[in-house]
Amino acid sequence: MIKINLLPVRAERRKEFIRKQLSIAALAIFFAIAVMGLLFVRLQGQLNNAESSLARTNKKIRQLAPVIKKIETYKKQKDEISKKIAVIIDLDRYRLAPVVVLSDLNLQRPEKLWFTDLKENSRHLTISGVAIDNETIVTFLNNLKQSIPLQNSDLTLLRSQNIKKLELKKFTIDCPLNLDALPEMLKKLESAAPVSISEEEGQNG
Repeated sequence: MIKINLLPVRAERRKEFIRKQLSIAALAIFFAIAVMGLLFVRLQGQLNNAESSLARTNKKIRQLAPVIKKIETYKKQKDEISKKIAVIIDLDRYRLAPVVVLSDLNLQRPEKLWFTDLKENSRHLTISGVAIDNETIVTFLNNLKQSIPLQNSDLTLLRSQNIKKLELKKFTIDCPLNLDALPEMLKKLESAAPVSISEEEGQNG
């Protein structure tokens, strides 16, 4: 019987298998390095683009800085002008306030009541006067409640006073002025105003 020694063949096969595994591992490592290299190049390119874009943006910001400063200056000037215009509009709106308030005050004043002093300060009107009796003052206060700019009036002083041997009632009334209702009050006064001669002639014609 013939005996065949297979050990050299097995050893050779093992070496071949190891060589294949090493080749596969080397290829895998090479592929991984290649992929990492490509990723690095790509990321580096993106980083360079981002840095370039940032540099361009910063350059534009530096170029626009004087323009932005001018815009801020114009905005500040615009705000100042708007405030001045608001003040002018406010003054124009309330320039007729004294006339309107005094006119309305006289409309609400009953007979046998007289004003001795009128003081206006910070949209508050202080009315001082005398009346023939307490009932007349109460009537005046009730009339003021019907007034648009003077409806929140309060009696702050009431006492007797002799004037030329006549006992009168001295009073002081504090009136917060509702000037926001001034346009409505003007319309009311205009509607109550008498018709002018020219209007009458136009109507008659």
